Amino acid sequence: MAKVSPYHTNSLEEPPEHREVYHDHDDCFEGKKIQKKHWESGNGGKPRCKQCIKLG
Repeated sequence: MAKVSPYHTNSLEEPPEHREVYHDHDDCFEGKKIQKKHWESGNGGKPRCKQCIKLG
């Protein structure tokens, strides 16, 4: 488990719950559901994913 640069998605191909938060852990199971081609750098002004918060 490691921190990574924040990423988020705005892709309409991803479900709404994935577009509402950003991720910053490489082993976040919610973040892993986002197709890498839909990743956007930064937090996008969104709150941090609850799972990433739990991971530290």
